Amino acid sequence: MQRPGTVFVLLVLILSACSSEAQELPNQTERLDVQGALARARSSREWPKSTSLDTLQTIYRSRAFSPLWARAGSLTSQASAIARLLQAAEEYGLQSQDYVSVPASLPERPPAAQPTLKGARLERLADYDIRLTATLVRFLTDVHFGRVDPRRAGFDLQVARPSLDFDLLLEQLSSAEDARSVIATIEPQFYHYVLLEQALARYRLLQRGRRSSEHATAVYATRIRKIELTLERWRWLPAFDSPPIIVNIPQFRLFAFRSTADRKAEIMQMDVIVGRTYPKLHTPVFAADLKYVIFRPYWDVPASITRTEMIPAMRARPDYLRAQHLEIIRGWGDSATIVDPSPQAIQELEAGRLRLRQQPGPDNALGLVKFMLPNPYNVYLHATPAQRLFSRSRRAFSHGCIRVSDPVALAAYVLRDTPEGWTPGAVAKAMQASHSSRVDLAKPIRVMILYGTALALEDGSTSFFPDIYGEDRKLERLLGLPRVVTP
Repeated sequence: MQRPGTVFVLLVLILSACSSEAQELPNQTERLDVQGALARARSSREWPKSTSLDTLQTIYRSRAFSPLWARAGSLTSQASAIARLLQAAEEYGLQSQDYVSVPASLPERPPAAQPTLKGARLERLADYDIRLTATLVRFLTDVHFGRVDPRRAGFDLQVARPSLDFDLLLEQLSSAEDARSVIATIEPQFYHYVLLEQALARYRLLQRGRRSSEHATAVYATRIRKIELTLERWRWLPAFDSPPIIVNIPQFRLFAFRSTADRKAEIMQMDVIVGRTYPKLHTPVFAADLKYVIFRPYWDVPASITRTEMIPAMRARPDYLRAQHLEIIRGWGDSATIVDPSPQAIQELEAGRLRLRQQPGPDNALGLVKFMLPNPYNVYLHATPAQRLFSRSRRAFSHGCIRVSDPVALAAYVLRDTPEGWTPGAVAKAMQASHSSRVDLAKPIRVMILYGTALALEDGSTSFFPDIYGEDRKLERLLGLPRVVTP
C-alpha cells in the first residue's frame, strides 16, 4: 500500500507535468475526449473496482461529456485543490490511502518533434479528469454516508440519509475557491460533529509534538482512533427534524433536546444505567419513537430472567413471590388472570405457558414510571429503586433496558405538550397514586440509543469513554484498520 505522502507527491507530479505541457501548447483548445477516457477505463485492469463507471457515465453525460478539471488544455487550480484535500482526508477522520485512483505515473512523453504530442497529452488529461472525479465521488460518499453500512456495525437506525446530488456538487467544486466550504454542506449538520473534527486536529498536533514519548504517542493514537470511529458513526445519523432524546451508551448519559440545535443550553442531561457487558445483555443501538408513559407500571418479567433467576429463587424460598411482590399470571395485559403459586404452576411457568410479573410499587424493578418506545428489542427507559447505582462511574448493570436517574424531570419533559400540562408536581403525584395509568404523548419523540466513545465539548475539552461492548474494535475490523483502541 502506498504511503499518503507518496500519493501526494504523485498527484503534484501529475499536475506539474500536465501544466508544463500546457505551456508548450498555449493555444490548445481541442475538446478532451472524455467518452474515450471512460471507454479506456472500462477495458483497463487497473481501474479501481470500488469506483462505479456507470456513475461516472451518468455524471459526464449530464454535462455533455465536458471535463470537470481541465480548461483550455490544462488542469484547473480547483484540480490541485481537490488533490490536496484528498491527501488531507485524515482531517475528516478518513484515510487518504482510500482515495488513490490517479495513475501511479504518466506515460512516457513522445519527442517534441512528433505530431502525436498534442493528442497524447489530451488523452492523459481526459484520463486524469475522470479518475479525479471518481476519487472525489468516493470521498464525498464517505463523508456524507460513512464508509460502512451502519447495520453491519449494529446500528439499527431505520432512517435513510438524504441522497447526494453529484451533478450539483461536482459543478460547485469544479469552480469553487474554497472546496472545504462546499464539502461542509454535506457533512452531518451537528455542532458537536464540527467540534469533534476540531478536536481531531488538536490531537493530531499533540501526537506529532510528543513523538519522543512512546507512552504519550500511544495514548494519542488511541484517542485519535476513538474520535475517528465516533465521527464515522455520527455520519450515519439523520438530521434532527424535531427535538430528539439521545442516549450515549458508553457515556452512561441521556440528552433530551429542547430544540433541534445540539447546544448544551438547549439540552437536559441526566445519568443512566445501561445493559451489562455480557453480549446477551447489551443495550442495543437503535432508534424508535417514544409514544406513551406508564405511571406505577407492572414489570412483566422476561422469560429468560424468569427461568434463570426467578424460578430457582422461588424453589429455594417459599416466600420469595410474596416478598418480591411477584405474581404468576395467565394471559397478557394488566387484567391477566392471577394463578396460585402451586408446584404445578411453577412447572407451567418454567415451560413458558404462564408468565411472571411484579406488582406496581416503590420496589418494582421499573420504579414508578416507564417510558415506552415500541421496538423489536423490548427495550425501554424506566425509573429504578436502586438509586445507589448512579453513584458508580461505570454503570452497566441492567438486562438491556435503560434506567434514568431523574424520572420526574424526564416525564415532565416528554409530556410537556400534552393538554393536561404535566408539571413535575403532577408527575410526582401520578407516581404516588394508588393505581397504574397510561398517558400518551401529544407527539412521538424520536429516541436514539447510540454508541460513541469520544465527545467534544463546547468549552474546548474532549471526553473519552471506555469501549464497554467492544464496538470500537468491531468497527475497526469493518473498516480494515489496525487495532488501536483498548477497552
